[in-house]
Amino acid sequence: MLGLLAAGSVAVAGFWGTEVLIDSGAVGAFDATADANGVIWAAIAYPDNAVGLYYSDDFGSTWHGRGTMRADSAVRQVQLLSARGDSSFLFVFLLEAGNGGDLWLARIGPDSGGFTLAPVAVGPDTIDDFSAALDRDDHYYLYCLYANEHRTGRTGTFTRSLDYGASWEAGTDWWNAWDPCVSYTNGSTIHCAWRYALNGGEIHYSYNRHYAMSGYWSTYRLVSDSFAGQCFDPTVVQADSSPESEAAVWVFYTAGRRDTEVLDLEYSASWDGGSNWTPGLPFGNSFRDEQQPCLAADLSGPNDYVSLCYSSGNRHQGDTVAAWWTCANSFDLDGWLEPVKVSRFPLAGLAPKPVYVPHAPMRLPGVFYSQQTETGPWGVRFAAPWLTSSQPPGPDPQSPAPCLWPNPSTGTVRVSATVTQPGSYSLAVYDAAGRLVGSAFRGWLEPGPQFWTWDRTSPSGRRIPAGTFFVRLKGPGTCFTRRLILL
Repeated sequence: MLGLLAAGSVAVAGFWGTEVLIDSGAVGAFDATADANGVIWAAIAYPDNAVGLYYSDDFGSTWHGRGTMRADSAVRQVQLLSARGDSSFLFVFLLEAGNGGDLWLARIGPDSGGFTLAPVAVGPDTIDDFSAALDRDDHYYLYCLYANEHRTGRTGTFTRSLDYGASWEAGTDWWNAWDPCVSYTNGSTIHCAWRYALNGGEIHYSYNRHYAMSGYWSTYRLVSDSFAGQCFDPTVVQADSSPESEAAVWVFYTAGRRDTEVLDLEYSASWDGGSNWTPGLPFGNSFRDEQQPCLAADLSGPNDYVSLCYSSGNRHQGDTVAAWWTCANSFDLDGWLEPVKVSRFPLAGLAPKPVYVPHAPMRLPGVFYSQQTETGPWGVRFAAPWLTSSQPPGPDPQSPAPCLWPNPSTGTVRVSATVTQPGSYSLAVYDAAGRLVGSAFRGWLEPGPQFWTWDRTSPSGRRIPAGTFFVRLKGPGTCFTRRLILL
């Protein structure tokens, strides 16, 4: 494992690269995926019932808006899936906060960008949580397990679509399931893990090797430590290796033990496709809160590698919570790499999301996360080990100070800052003697993130020579200066 990562990967040295701000503003939920061509997609749900769709065709360096969908109420959970084969649709699952938790599916054409909206589960029953997946056969199916977390007994329903989401089969009853997770990696096997509703302290698991056909589910298995206290947010993944009946499977979950306030990550591992398990294995730092695990398999070819992202940091006010990454493979089920910090900003209460990108410069995932501010989750950022310091880091919404990149620079300089008060602003460049050598902006600004470029020319059009300069942002109650080196 270390040999594979060391081949051109800086993550082993404890450095993840830099990150890009995809979109700013308050965030209610987000998800991301990548298609077979290496285009990365992100769906971001906002508090005003809108869901924005974004894409990057240069491995995350720059992002573009693809369109906006609007629900009848705020969307509290979104899941994004990219298909291969017959249609290559992009699927966006939307769970509404109102209307008793109606679950919808937006099916987006890869070329036209138009979408059709169809119900997955709409009606009087309440839906609190769901998980969806699709297989990778050319004529693929869609799978979804959704749950009512206000009761026990028949809490969940498993359903699948055989016509690219246009219609859904009559569901299979699922008993005592909260926090559902559905996963597909290869072959015909669908994996499910969930929190046991009767006591909240167990993680149960089942698999189906017949494309989730009703009647072919394995016996429910307890895969957690029965003394874990309360368990939350299970995530399951299988290594991309064949035969699938002998592939490694991992289930991670958050455990809140009875004897401590600290949240810990635990996991269970199966070496034979989910038939037999080693449960309740410890993970991470026992003195810090670790939670919200998310697993992803490397599908670049049968190689047995999986990645884990999670949030770590004490939940007390003033403590910093960060996103972390590690990986393992089926040759050493508990041989997880030393975790690497991914996030540059404090992490919000939304789980970080790892995404493997086909044809990316490195066989490592990129990671999406949302930043925590005083008003809640703000913006969605993409971090990847192949991004360099020349990529725009984006402004910090809690600081009006400008941010420059690249710095040092050989050409155009980009500047970002967050304006906190409306008013007249100027952004200018001065040399070491205090003389004005360039002007990037002068005018009125409203509060919010701002972006400018300076092409290294003076007001007379002369190219500014190499040297040390100072970029100054002035406005109402604001005067910030940042040093800039031109090469």
